[in-house]
Formats: sequence, structure tokens, C-alpha cells
Amino acid sequence: MAELCPLAEELSCSICLEPFKGPVTTPCGHNFCGSCLDQTWAVQGSPYLCPQCRTGFQTRPQLHKNTVLCAVVEQFLQAEQARPELARPELPDDWTPPTRAAAPNPVGQVACDHCLQATAVKTCLVCMASFCQEHLRPHLDSPAFWDHPLQPPIRDLMRRKCPQHNRLRDFFCPEHGECICHICMVDHKTCSPAPLSQASTDLENKLRHKLTVTYGQINGASRALEDVRARQQDVREAAQRKMDQLRQEYTEMKALIDASEASSTRKIKEEEKRVNSKFDSIYQILLKKKSEIQALKEEIELALTKGDEYEFLEKAAKLQGITTKPVYVPKVELNHELIKGVCQSTSELKNELKQYLRQPQDKKPEEPTTPGGPGGHDLPHMPKPPRPVKKISKEEKKPKKPPPIIASASKLPTFGVREHLVDLTQTGQEAEAKVPTGPPTPVSLKAKVLETFLAKSRTELLELGGPLTVVASPVAEHRIWTHRLSSHGSRAQPLHGMWNLPGPGHKPVTPASAGGFSTTAPPGKP
Repeated sequence: MAELCPLAEELSCSICLEPFKGPVTTPCGHNFCGSCLDQTWAVQGSPYLCPQCRTGFQTRPQLHKNTVLCAVVEQFLQAEQARPELARPELPDDWTPPTRAAAPNPVGQVACDHCLQATAVKTCLVCMASFCQEHLRPHLDSPAFWDHPLQPPIRDLMRRKCPQHNRLRDFFCPEHGECICHICMVDHKTCSPAPLSQASTDLENKLRHKLTVTYGQINGASRALEDVRARQQDVREAAQRKMDQLRQEYTEMKALIDASEASSTRKIKEEEKRVNSKFDSIYQILLKKKSEIQALKEEIELALTKGDEYEFLEKAAKLQGITTKPVYVPKVELNHELIKGVCQSTSELKNELKQYLRQPQDKKPEEPTTPGGPGGHDLPHMPKPPRPVKKISKEEKKPKKPPPIIASASKLPTFGVREHLVDLTQTGQEAEAKVPTGPPTPVSLKAKVLETFLAKSRTELLELGGPLTVVASPVAEHRIWTHRLSSHGSRAQPLHGMWNLPGPGHKPVTPASAGGFSTTAPPGKP
């Protein structure tokens, strides 16, 4: 049975810290004394919590006695009783049980009951009196007093008398824990009284054994206190490690959110910078245009002040041939699709974070920790909310016709009305000659093209008009239609598999085989 001794902790109730008495098993699998668990739940009330794992039960579970565990506990207790040396507490080598001190010498404290002056040296338990050396002589010399037991002087002799029978109480009843006289033994027939000396010796031995056990229990309690403190320190350190890990995780999440915020802000700032650069270019061109118009105004005012008709006519004829165009500010806007995408992604991230945080902690899916370090400093998984499935109707299943694609070498600002867009990269040979061959900066190229465009008249632009090439949908057998901008009206004629569309003043031509594609040239517009 020595193998059961190390199981003392496993066979102890976690409530009373003693071996199981009538052990019962809870639905969560833990064992307790039946009486301990009943008292705990009676005080606690609903919901009933397991004292060890804190599992809650709305209704009080039906507990049954664990017979197997009860048998194991009985065998363990029998083994402890059979081999007490295994349960003997650890005592220091120099420890010895205390011994009872001798009764204090009452000499000089108890007076003689005969003369009431001298100090008593002996007390007779038969005469129930204390005598000094002079009056004790009859007990020492006379044979009639030889059977009287003498003891050291006793101060309170009346306390040793039975108040009921006025006899000396020379027996001790262990069942009632009191001293009795020989007449009182009639009332203690069912008890086992013993003489005072024998009872004193027995109780002294029992108290010595109990003192030894108590000393061992104190050592065990001290070790238990140290163990509790050690476990408490372990729990504190484990909680601190988890808090540090959580703090690191949230720091990384904050860093990711800050990086996302910086990226989104940078995109919007870059878009703002791009639009502002366009406005700066337009502003410089309009400023130059204003200066030219201002100079023309001053020349006209100066010509009107001429007094000589000949000189006025020459100046007026020259000024009359100078034409000015009205100031036109092209439409320049922010890329709303880009801004919308940035805002939408940020809103989706916020909604996903809200939905994740609203979920109960016990219902969140546990993701395996990826090997990212000793503490697993990877961000917690944030499940995306399920997106609603959009039902596609029959009309939406049909292939949509792609919009016309305008070939453009670079994203330059467009000028003119919405019905007629002009690609500034194809403005004729003169525009191509003015563009530097090297890789120019976007701002200088835009300013140069815009300045070239605004400096030309409508007639010059019509002469330098280039072809507008549009690629149709793949359904239309990859046919290419060319709209030749021309100021001369003519019918649309096929030219090498292409269509030469008419100029202004004619109705739009809509080929039936182009997959629903059509080109329109409004009247009066190049």
C-alpha cells in the first residue's frame, strides 16, 4: 500500500483539504466530499458552480456516490494506519516532547490547619488537612496514621472533595471528563473510570502524541502556505505574460491601422496634388492669355486716341485682323472612383472590426497560432462577415456592350463639349514637332500641349484634325471604325474595310453589325 501514499493530494477534497468522505462526482468530472459540496451549493445558490473549474449549472445536478473512489480512499486510509511511520511528520532532530513540570513547592505558601501559624510541610488526604513539621509527628510516629497517604502541601483541599458526598475525588471519568469519588462510581456504571495517576499518565501520553501530530500539521500547513504563495506567484506571472502578449498584439494592430490610415491619406493627398498641378498649369496659361488680351486692349485704346486718320486706319486695320478667343476653363476634378475606393475599404475594415468585437468571446473561432515568435505575436484572426449573394436576373446575364475605347497615350485634360472630345496627343505634325523627344515631366508636357491648343484657331484645328479610332466590342467581329473629322460634308463610304463617317451637318451613321455601337457628330461641332 506504499504506492497510495503519494496520492494523498489527489485523494483529498479541494474544499476541506482532507481525505474524501463519501465522495461524489460532478458532471464536469471533479470529485468532492458529498457534505462539503452540499454545504457549498446551499450557501451559493443558483447558478451552481463547480468549486474547482467554475463550470455553471442552472439546475442542481443529481450527485451519486463514487464507489470506486470511496474504495480507493478506504484502502489509502488503512495503509496509513497500518504503517504510521509513513505518516509521521517531519520533526527536527533536536526536538523532544515537553515534560510536565513538578508541582511548585508550596512551602511557605500553605499554613498548618492545626496551629494556623507555621507553614505546612505535608497534606494528609485522609484527614483532609495540612500539617507543619511539629503537628505532622503523629502521622509519622503513630501506627494509626501509617495508612494515611501524605502529599506535598495542597492549597485548596476543598476542591478535591466531592460536593455531593463530601468524599475525596480520587477517580477520573474519561467519558464525562471529570473527577469523581468512589460513591459517584455508582452513577458511572457504563463509564470506565480510572485512578487519577493512571488517568493522568494516559492523558499525558495522548497529549504528547497529539502535540507531535499538531507539530507535523503545522509544518504541513506551512508547506501548503508556501505552495499556495508559489502557485499565486505563478498565476500572477502567467497573467502578466498574457497581458504583455495582448499589449504587443494590440500595439501591432494599432501600427497596422496607422499604416493603413497613412496610406489612404497619402493617396488622397497625391490626388489632390495632381489636380492642383493641373489647376496651376491652367492658371499660368490663363494668366498669359489675360496678359495678351490686356495688351490688345491697350493697343486698341491707344489707336482710338490717334488723331491722324491715315495712321488710325493702318492701326485699326492691323488690330481688326487680330482675333481673340473667349477664355475657357477645362473641367478638372478629383478622381472620385479612387477616393470612393479608399473610403469604402476603410468603412469595410471598420464594419468587420465592429462585427468581430460584437461576437461573444466564447463563440469566436480559435485560430492556430502561426510560428511568429516565442509569444506568437501574430494578429488575431478577424473573420470577414458573409457577403449577401446577389441574384442575377436574366437581363443581367446577357453580355453588356462595352463602351467605346478612346486611344490615348497619356491622361491629359480634355477640352471642348462632352459630345466631342479631342485627344491632345494627336494634334498634327506641328504639335508633334513642339513636343520634346526626351522624357518630359508631366507638368511641363501638359502645360505645353494646353498652350499649343489654346493658341490655335478653329480653322487651324480643323485642318490639323486627326482620326478618331474606336475599337468595337468583340461581338462585332473586331471591326474598327474611323471617324474622320472634316469640315467638308460627304457621305459615309467604306474605305478598305473601314467607314469614313460624314462631317458636321449630316446624320449619325449606326452600323447594324457593330453590336449596338454608334458614333455621333453633332451639327456645327468639329
